[in-house]
Amino acid sequence: MPSRLLSELWCINSFIPVFLLCLGLFPPTAAADTRLSISLDAPAQHQEQPVVRRAVDDTLRLLARAFPSAQVSLNRRDATVKISLSSTTAQTFLPLPISHTPPDQSYLWRSRKNGGGILLTLAADTPEAIAAGLYGLLQEKLAIRFIHPRQTLFPRHLRWPLPAEWTFSARPRFQHQGFHLHTLHPTELTEQLHDPTYPDAFEDSAAYIDWLARNCQNSFQFFLLRGVDPVAWIPHARRIVEYAHSRGIRCGVEISLAMLQQQAFQSISLLKPVPSHKKQVERTLAWLFQVPWDFITLESMMGEHLPLLGRLLPETQLHFEQLVTEQYRRRLLYATHVIRGSEEEPVRRPRHPHSAILIHTVMCWSVSEPKAPVYGNTNQRFMLEAAKEEVKRRETWYWPESSYWVGFDNSVPLLLLPYLDSRLDDITTMQKIGAQGHLTFSSGWEWGYWLVDWSIARWAWQYADNGRERQVTAASRLNDLFSTPLLTRLWQETLILQKRFLKDKELIRYMAASTPFAELPAPFDLPFQPVPDFTYPWLLLTAQPAQAAAILDGPVAGLERYAAAMHGLVVRLRTGSRHLKKEQHALADELTSALEVTALRATHRALTLRAIVAKYRPSFGGRQQADQLLQNAAAIRQQALLLVRRQEQRYRYPLPLLADRRPSFTAYPFGYLYPVTTLHFWEREEQQVRHERFDPFFMNLWDIRRTLGIGSLLLR
Repeated sequence: MPSRLLSELWCINSFIPVFLLCLGLFPPTAAADTRLSISLDAPAQHQEQPVVRRAVDDTLRLLARAFPSAQVSLNRRDATVKISLSSTTAQTFLPLPISHTPPDQSYLWRSRKNGGGILLTLAADTPEAIAAGLYGLLQEKLAIRFIHPRQTLFPRHLRWPLPAEWTFSARPRFQHQGFHLHTLHPTELTEQLHDPTYPDAFEDSAAYIDWLARNCQNSFQFFLLRGVDPVAWIPHARRIVEYAHSRGIRCGVEISLAMLQQQAFQSISLLKPVPSHKKQVERTLAWLFQVPWDFITLESMMGEHLPLLGRLLPETQLHFEQLVTEQYRRRLLYATHVIRGSEEEPVRRPRHPHSAILIHTVMCWSVSEPKAPVYGNTNQRFMLEAAKEEVKRRETWYWPESSYWVGFDNSVPLLLLPYLDSRLDDITTMQKIGAQGHLTFSSGWEWGYWLVDWSIARWAWQYADNGRERQVTAASRLNDLFSTPLLTRLWQETLILQKRFLKDKELIRYMAASTPFAELPAPFDLPFQPVPDFTYPWLLLTAQPAQAAAILDGPVAGLERYAAAMHGLVVRLRTGSRHLKKEQHALADELTSALEVTALRATHRALTLRAIVAKYRPSFGGRQQADQLLQNAAAIRQQALLLVRRQEQRYRYPLPLLADRRPSFTAYPFGYLYPVTTLHFWEREEQQVRHERFDPFFMNLWDIRRTLGIGSLLLR
């Protein structure tokens, strides 16, 4: 055979195996397997600790999701990347005695070359620190984002994304950091925490505890409601608390002495003298401590703007505090409120010297800014002064809100980004004065409020890369999600815009919906959230033309300018988000849609205010003009409803739970987003102008009798 032909046949025969190998018809040999392998090296003695074992198991699952083509295993000797816990020590998790501080959660990661691979070594001294170190590595270095109890963002790493040599350290800003779920409101987990028969009640509660653990929090609390089954609820609560302990989280429950409103659980019946109030407290605590709570929070008010029971029944309150701190050896946290007391004592105090205190602030204002028109106050600085005094003599925790339901933000709905700025400012303020705890008061996660909770959880930690401390801003978590220079700038502009118009110019007074108390005649029109400086009946019937014109040229024109500017930013945000990955794009659209609704809300409010002015004033257009303005407002509402429908498809819990009428342990027979599903407050404002009804009984959404809870004076 000619040599040329032989040569060509040899080339063909040599090419065929390579070609078939490329097609996947010949499997690669073991030597050709170059897949990334990741091993989490956890000594057996560490895994004996439940906190460590659960964190290790969870970390392996999460790594497998983030590295879909890698081999992820436990204690594999020949792995490319070894994540080692072998330098850590492990201590036994114990319930926290009242006089002890929680275990240290600080940790340090070191990464270095290890032969042909990489070795990461964790230095941590407690089981809680080991768990925090693992989750800190996942979120802060490997970009797995634990944004919501029902949503985690996973990157798709095809190779190890970190350099070989680096250090990463973290320490908590506070000894105690976590969340209070305000279950007086019908939020995502209110039913599950109170009703063991509710579908997936334990599983949903455990998922939230997992979210806390993954975000390196160590404290959890909710408000107990009076409708719980006293027999069936105890094992349910015990199971939740024991699971939280296995995740390194200490649990508390807030109960009232005898709070009337909102179905709060009561320790005593005020008008039942037999058995004595002290005996009633003893029975309540004996029942409650069948569950291994780590702390108890006491609410001593009868209700907002109602008498303080600590003054009416000082011995009963002291007895309660003594039993918790001395007999049950648990921490007693005393709840405060921004409803100002006397000049001598603007902030109420606990009566037992070893009781701790929760310093509360509300809505999207910080504790230190000069203007905060909440609950009739000029600002909340008197709470800061109380914190500075109390931190010198007792354990002091800060207790700020990340949203405020009823008629202020997420029930309107409004996504208020200034929460981010205020909460970050408060964290640094409270750290500087030496507060020992930070417990975020959370009232729901949809309409973007998951962003506020997630941001706070991460701001509660200080991180350092290669010895250099990370700097954070109010928009840091937004930048983590949408990290392009354009979007970074646009989100910062959006935050500044809302601060300038809604806070500095106080347009939030008009954007928020009226509450029933605000519409009562004096002296019953008690202050809660910010309200206009005038009443709508006055503007309709009494205001002089010059006064009406001032309203139109002032707040109404401001609302219109805000709407125009926000609409412009929404367009730019949507354009800048087009090239994001699918999941990030969906989140950007969720937040941007919420901001678009705030722009439509401003337009809608401006139209209804203009209609009020026009109705009886021919010089401003008269009835015909008012009718046209109300038609325009209804059209804007319909436009906003289209965005509501899109958002409802994104709700992470079932729509009937969040947005339908339904039975509830709370004082409200619906989910917390029920007012949003029809834009109830928007339509009510249109109808108020049409029918000239500005009283609290018109299109009333609230069961006033159940909310006030007068019947509970006799029956708990």
